[in-house]
Amino acid sequence: MTTLDARHRLGEAPSTSTTIIEEPVPAYSMTMLLQLCTLETALVESRETTRQVRISTEESLRRARRVQRLRQQVSATAGRVAELRQRLGQHTRRVEAASDAVETLTERKAVVQERVREAERELQRIPDQISSAVVKLRQDRIILEDLRAMLARQRAVVAQQLLFIFPIDIGDISKAEEEYDEQGAVVRGDAYGGWSICGLSVIGPDSVRRWQDSEETAAALGLVTRVVDAVSRLMCTPLRFPVVPRGSRSTICNPMAKAMLTTQSAALTAAAEWPLYMLRANDRPRLHMAVRLLSVCIEQFLCQHGVVDVDRHQLLPNLVQLLLAIEGCSFAL
Repeated sequence: MTTLDARHRLGEAPSTSTTIIEEPVPAYSMTMLLQLCTLETALVESRETTRQVRISTEESLRRARRVQRLRQQVSATAGRVAELRQRLGQHTRRVEAASDAVETLTERKAVVQERVREAERELQRIPDQISSAVVKLRQDRIILEDLRAMLARQRAVVAQQLLFIFPIDIGDISKAEEEYDEQGAVVRGDAYGGWSICGLSVIGPDSVRRWQDSEETAAALGLVTRVVDAVSRLMCTPLRFPVVPRGSRSTICNPMAKAMLTTQSAALTAAAEWPLYMLRANDRPRLHMAVRLLSVCIEQFLCQHGVVDVDRHQLLPNLVQLLLAIEGCSFAL
């Protein structure tokens, strides 16, 4: 190596005082070229290193971005997992509730099945119970029929006794067919066809002219009232219009009129009871109404015994027909 090369390497400038020794240019140029080549090679390597560093940096950035995205996905997945856990907890509670309900229903089913088995056993015992009940009902029916027959016979005996105690006969119609009043007018003496009870005739209210006739009619109607009340007790049937037997001062009540009463004054009580007697001429319409209600009571029992065609104006014949119908029921049974 020459002195110039050494100075050039050391960075010293050539001295003017130094003797310049000319050397061959090619040797110096070769060295420079080698240095240039070396520098170029180092530059290329540094560029390659820089490129690799840049690539690694970009790769690191991409990895960082990817890691960030993965972290976001992990956080989102964690949120979804927490939500799914919450839903799973809710479903678990629902399943537990459903399981409890199923257990309850199973217990109820067992109870119902036990009841069904008991009902089946009861159902199997029903035919035997029905058979025993049928036998018992037949026996009860026979006893009931016997009791009905005995009751009918007893009623027939009582009806015969009533006919014996209160004899109802038909009198001489021609004797009481026509009479004359004080003014000479023709009037009917007996509006009920000459029938009598215990020898007492029932004269129509329009035909009553004397005090004796009114008293005889009141006494006869009192006896009819006693017979009707006895028949009501015998048949165990309440009268549509209850009677109050008081001998010749008997009355008959109207329940509908009593229901309309608001006070207990004597006038209103008198309006609810119709007398079967006539003390004065003004009592004639009230006697008419009382006899009509008494005929309705007799018609009530006749309809009960199958007699529908009834003439309400025939008081005593209807009463005889009623007692004979009661007596005839014993033969029907």
